[in-house]
Amino acid sequence: MKLFLFTATFPYGKRESFLEDEIIYLCKTFENVTIVPLSAHGPQTRKVPNNCKVITPIIHSKFQQYTQGLFCFKSFSLYAKDFFANKVFLNAKRLKQWVISKVLTNNLLKSKDVQKLFNNINKEDICYFYWGKGSNPLAVMYKGKCHFVSRFHGEWDLWEESSGNYAPIRQQVTDALDFAVMISKKGEDYFKQRYPNCKTFVSSLGSRDGGVCKKSEDGIVRIVSCSLVYYLKRVDLILESLQHADSLKIEWTHIGDGNDFEELKRKVDSNKHKHLTINLLGRLKHDDVIKYYQTHAVDIFINLSTNEGIPVSIMEAISFDIPVVATDVGGNSEIVTEESGILISSNPSPEEVANAIQTVYHNNCTPRAFWEKHYSAEVNYLTFAKFLESL
Repeated sequence: MKLFLFTATFPYGKRESFLEDEIIYLCKTFENVTIVPLSAHGPQTRKVPNNCKVITPIIHSKFQQYTQGLFCFKSFSLYAKDFFANKVFLNAKRLKQWVISKVLTNNLLKSKDVQKLFNNINKEDICYFYWGKGSNPLAVMYKGKCHFVSRFHGEWDLWEESSGNYAPIRQQVTDALDFAVMISKKGEDYFKQRYPNCKTFVSSLGSRDGGVCKKSEDGIVRIVSCSLVYYLKRVDLILESLQHADSLKIEWTHIGDGNDFEELKRKVDSNKHKHLTINLLGRLKHDDVIKYYQTHAVDIFINLSTNEGIPVSIMEAISFDIPVVATDVGGNSEIVTEESGILISSNPSPEEVANAIQTVYHNNCTPRAFWEKHYSAEVNYLTFAKFLESL
């Protein structure tokens, strides 16, 4: 039995850092693991176990992506039917998703590496698609050749509202999957309402045990956020909220960059407050994020995203015994409980966030026990690997 893991970029680039943990348990369970990255440039940036083979990324450049993706006879009928059945032509968001999906699928179908893979695959082998978009249309094209499993996470690949209540050829994909794997119970409930005939399995992500983070002892409340900086993450709302929490002396550290990072820096420079010190660290390697928690005092972790699956950043925070303030979006309600922090409304005011920060700071919450029970990488990823093996 061989396992083929289809990723967005891993082990290239900087994305999908949580796969650094999962791949260890997959390679302990399966003798032969092959990673198939969809799109990446430059050299491989992450190490993988010795029994793991990595093929060259399918898409090397934007030029290749669109020249290879313009037309492919194998996908034409499938995508044409979807185009008219879902009236893609009437909705700009749907049209954009349809074009992206078709282009990526055509690149996959024209790849000699993918063709070779499926020419030699056995029925007991497993194709595991890490995302609910991107590579998983291959399940439709090669249905019956092996077992097909796809994870579905959150905003980008599960919830359909932000793309016009539509995901390209999703009904056909779900018909071809052995299992759709959700990272949250809320995600499973959402998915089952739309695709009741597809078998589902809930398997939470997890984070490694890096120890316990020390707390501040000098009266300063040290708050950390860790995410990309763009409109869905509402990092600017964190800044605005902390300005309202003026009864506390706060040091806020943000880890991560993104499209709106420069604008965030400008806002920080133009809004000085005596009670608030701000550190914008930009993007850090995953190991460096862990080292930060191991070497710095942190009192609260904050996440004000508009949508989520269940963020690994929150798992990592509670593993270090750091309480959380987070919005009630996606699957956050499953990880942010009375044991781990405070859940606030999905669209909070700065005052609501500021009040929650003060409350959780004075509550002396200790979330590590909750993490050990529900979000340990060793437990969750080994359980998931054994589930795949059982297929």
